[in-house]
Amino acid sequence: MQALAEFGPSLRPSLMALDPPPGEAERRRVLALVDAYANQPPLDESSSQGPRFEVGQLVRHIRYGYRGVIVDRDLTCEAEDEWYLKNATQPDRHQPWYHVLVHGSSNVTYAAQTSLTEDPSAEEIQHPYITYFFSEFVRGQYIRNDRPWPGNEES
Repeated sequence: MQALAEFGPSLRPSLMALDPPPGEAERRRVLALVDAYANQPPLDESSSQGPRFEVGQLVRHIRYGYRGVIVDRDLTCEAEDEWYLKNATQPDRHQPWYHVLVHGSSNVTYAAQTSLTEDPSAEEIQHPYITYFFSEFVRGQYIRNDRPWPGNEES
């Protein structure tokens, strides 16, 4: 995807200059993918050097704008292929992915590192699982307790 983004404004004319030019549906699909990534930070070595965010840290989703708190993370995308292929943006699977409790809802999202940025607001998150996963909120960060995901408790 970064290779397409590097075309910049010349991408649209370049697509039409192909011999033969892509069909209308294929051209729209490529342009939609590029537009979806337009607001993402460029991929660089920092995205592959490990996690940028910690459990308990406040984040904001770059594309969708929601605030949340990191409750867990994976070093690479652990989602099933079926889920990943339905993801509208399909960020690189080979980067850290985070489970995020979304502020003002009961949603939990699974977001790629390149889709998140730090939320400097230091404002608490309103979510029904906050008290389940975190013991306190100190200086803009939540302190994670040792409770497992609901349904994964050992008997």
